[in-house]
Amino acid sequence: MQVKISADKEKKGFFTVIPAGAIDSDTYLDFQKSVNPLLVPETRGVLIDLKQVDYISSAGLGVFFSMKKFLSQNGGELLFCHLKPKIQRLFDIVKALPNTTIFASDEEADRYFHKMMDKEIERQGD
Repeated sequence: MQVKISADKEKKGFFTVIPAGAIDSDTYLDFQKSVNPLLVPETRGVLIDLKQVDYISSAGLGVFFSMKKFLSQNGGELLFCHLKPKIQRLFDIVKALPNTTIFASDEEADRYFHKMMDKEIERQGD
């Protein structure tokens, strides 16, 4: 499984993760190993772009749940974009995440990311 991770150039603590292929029982550990370095208290937002993912198993969902739990406990958010219909149905069925964290496009996710960044700057200024 390939996983591309990029840091937001403007703000520290915001990352985009682009996995490719299935996130299943054969690949979830590799995926988890790739994203674990992002799970530090300083991380404010992680956007998972699923445009290149065709399948997610329960093991893959487990990685997302762990990420969400860690980020939530540390004041961060886990966001998703480009869910294919089959994956969107999976998320709907298991009620994996609130709809406010799922975006149809990069542009929507970017606007939300920038609002998060502005809130973080305000919080640090207080």
